[in-house]
Amino acid sequence: MRTTRTSLGILALFVLASLGFAACSSSAATAAPYAYPVSGGGGTKDLGPVPTAAPAAAPTTGALIGAQTLIVKTGQLELQVSSPEASAAQSNAIVGAAGGYVSASSRSGDADTLVISVTYRIPVAAWDATLKSIHGANGGGTLKIVSEQIQTQDVTASAVDMDARLTNLRASEQALLGIMTRATTIADTLAVQTQLTTIRGQIEELQAQRNTLGDQAAFSTLTVQFEASPKTQTSSAANGWTINGSVDDATAALVKAGQGIASAMVWLVIVGVPAGLALLVLFLVYRLGRRIRRRLTEPTKPA
Repeated sequence: MRTTRTSLGILALFVLASLGFAACSSSAATAAPYAYPVSGGGGTKDLGPVPTAAPAAAPTTGALIGAQTLIVKTGQLELQVSSPEASAAQSNAIVGAAGGYVSASSRSGDADTLVISVTYRIPVAAWDATLKSIHGANGGGTLKIVSEQIQTQDVTASAVDMDARLTNLRASEQALLGIMTRATTIADTLAVQTQLTTIRGQIEELQAQRNTLGDQAAFSTLTVQFEASPKTQTSSAANGWTINGSVDDATAALVKAGQGIASAMVWLVIVGVPAGLALLVLFLVYRLGRRIRRRLTEPTKPA
């Protein structure tokens, strides 16, 4: 029976902690005596009133109206500029002056195809003015807005819900701390400590999510892509041209032409002349043979 009563006491403790997690209770919990298991006497011991707190009610429409409105704003901006590096540096200065900062950046391509992508965190109060200033960040050259997308999300309800859940978890934590002060055995203390560890882990996780949500609402996110403007046909044709380069090209072409002529003369002397003499000898032999054959075939005239 002793083991059974101790187990029942621990089970009752778990039920008490679970009740603390409820976020939609309609009335406050009242203090009542708690029969705590006593390991050595085979019975229970009245530890007096257990500190409890009423779980926070689920957020209602009125609570949302009274709460601070939280808007998460994000945007993507694509710009074609004559100098991506100069425009990016100008935008960095604009965001810094507004109280924001650069959270990420990347670059790719060469001088003619350079693309710089920068992600900014901008204070929500300075969003509109900062975005307008970045529209003019031409870096001292040309600028063209290729595309712009802005998204907003109202996260007020999520923030209120997280705050209510945090209130309930902290109330349960305080209740368990009160129970622990009345524990008389190691087993009972460990049982309460287990519940405390679970609740504190949930509090830390939920608090981190709430902090992230608040940071996203306080600092809007803007990703700007600075692309090098495509060069015109005239610029592409003139790119890299110099008079010295043209002179070098013409000289190289003349040298190659002279080398070709010289090579042809060598082939003519070494191969063409012997071949021509051989053909001439064959031709003379052929003509001589025809004359001899013609004389042999002509009829002899009478004397």
